[in-house]
Amino acid sequence: MKNKKNGNKPEVLPFVSICTPTFNRRPFYPVIIKCFENQTYPKDRMEWIIIDDGTDKIEDLVKDIPQVRYFKYDTKMNLGKKRNLMHEKAKGDIIVYMDDDDYYPPERVSHAVEMLKKNPQALCAGSSEMYIYFKHIHKMYKFGPYGPNHSTAATFAFRKELLKQTRYDDNAALAEEREFLKGYTIPFVQLDSMKSILVFSHVHNSFDKKTMLDNPNPYTNLSEKTVDDFVKEPDIKEFFMTKIDSMLASYEPGRPEHKPEVHRQMQELKQKREEAIENHQKMMQQQQRNIINSTPIEIAAAYEKKLSEQTQIIHSLMQENTQLTTKVAYLESKITEIIQKSIQQKTKSAES
Repeated sequence: MKNKKNGNKPEVLPFVSICTPTFNRRPFYPVIIKCFENQTYPKDRMEWIIIDDGTDKIEDLVKDIPQVRYFKYDTKMNLGKKRNLMHEKAKGDIIVYMDDDDYYPPERVSHAVEMLKKNPQALCAGSSEMYIYFKHIHKMYKFGPYGPNHSTAATFAFRKELLKQTRYDDNAALAEEREFLKGYTIPFVQLDSMKSILVFSHVHNSFDKKTMLDNPNPYTNLSEKTVDDFVKEPDIKEFFMTKIDSMLASYEPGRPEHKPEVHRQMQELKQKREEAIENHQKMMQQQQRNIINSTPIEIAAAYEKKLSEQTQIIHSLMQENTQLTTKVAYLESKITEIIQKSIQQKTKSAES
């Protein structure tokens, strides 16, 4: 990212806090350190917050990196609490996530900052589209996009002011994005996934990503992209493609069974999904029985009532949409007015 000139004064880039929660991920740190060092964003405009509650602390690996602010804890925390703690420590105007077991390209930070600057209405940025390489089948899959305001936390980048209105559930061990983004209603801008992240499925994933292939759906698609399309650094590619499996096999502290809270919450989510599916099936079966046992007149009356209810809902949604459109137009005009005034003031200052 280049510093643009405004008059005779160079633009001051936002200070960025990179945040990484970690727990027994020592084998990955040589690579995540390289990902940090390879970032194109100016190092003097970054800090790197690491919250480590593992039993195998990685302080020795990062202590000589000037931008690192390392915090270690002996009591294990859920991921939601660790992310909240990272936010409290962060000094940056913009917070960018870099998880410890994923690949982040050199433009990860600069791209995120640039997109937030180009979209002043957005409080948060991220990618709803994500690529995962599954080594056991040697294939790349694309997941998503799921929606314009959706993203996985591993690609989050957001203005610190967002924290005035939201935080994570301290007890969340996974799937923490929905609550943090308030049901995906936070003003959002999408990032280019190829400039943001590549995920590699591995045996020490907090949850086994191979299960994501078990239930095919419209959001899961085989991709023609290759690892080379994402990873340009030969040493990092070699790590993920050839070295990591043997390293993880001999690294007992990182085994998923040391994260029982993740497994427990995964089982709870699975049970909720199964119950929702079962309840939906029961409702459909009951509706079919009602139709079979009803007379033609009763069926027609039921359909007419349903149509009337849906018409009312559509009318209400159209009214809400009109109101929101008016509000958005008003806010956009105000933003434009503020930007124009700011430009005029800076122009006058530069001329004087």
